[in-house]
Amino acid sequence: MKKERKLEAQVENALERFLGQASVVIETGDDRIDFNGHAQMKSASTIKLAVLLEAYRQVDQNLMKTYDLISLKPEDFTEGSGVLFYLDSVKELSFEDLLTLMIIVSDNTASNIAIQIVGIDNINQLLQRLGCAETVLERKFMDFHSALEGLDNYTSAADLVILLKAVDSGGLLSEDSRRRVLHILKKQQLLAGLHGRIEEEDEVTVASKSGSLPGVVNDAGIFEYRSNKVYTAVLTADSPDHHSGQELIAEIGGYIYDWLKAKESPAN
Repeated sequence: MKKERKLEAQVENALERFLGQASVVIETGDDRIDFNGHAQMKSASTIKLAVLLEAYRQVDQNLMKTYDLISLKPEDFTEGSGVLFYLDSVKELSFEDLLTLMIIVSDNTASNIAIQIVGIDNINQLLQRLGCAETVLERKFMDFHSALEGLDNYTSAADLVILLKAVDSGGLLSEDSRRRVLHILKKQQLLAGLHGRIEEEDEVTVASKSGSLPGVVNDAGIFEYRSNKVYTAVLTADSPDHHSGQELIAEIGGYIYDWLKAKESPAN
């Protein structure tokens, strides 16, 4: 059995045992594994990847500088994931530090300020330009009023892989911005998903963005080991509990890890 077919069979088996809904896309070089990959599902914080790309696109257009200082006003602070809401002395941050917090600890305050700066319309236009047909940003984070009006943020596993490849391809961002974005994604602090079965000091690296809501656990990332890369996104919904979704994603991440290690073994 080709190693890609073994990986596909392992993922399919994991999905059959999962008690919720799931959507998975894995690209390994010329091969693609797709289970319900175009299903539109709630994005949770994975859509912050689109905010990050638009932010650095604007940096490349000289609309913003990474070192621009952004003032934080009392009304900017937002509960939920992150740390800024709990740090009373923080009054300003560089644009790049704001984006870094948005990704590595999924900070909602940082995310909402970044969305305000770069613009929801610009983010959605970028998504359309990249061909992300199932992804839309309709509201900021923790905006319960908009949520009650039926507005939400959606994506698909297929679209998240498009975004990951846009980070890595060189076609969207300058080389310097690509390097900065990858550096941020590789500093991810929330490691229970795709990273879950990889030791911290391992040679395999994962540049990723996760997200969760009640019943929803998502993760998307670029696995890299020596000469091989894998782009993957796993979205879940109606998970019986948060741990179940995390375990599914960690299991799939573990299979990708094993595939990469086997790909580079001397026997291949």
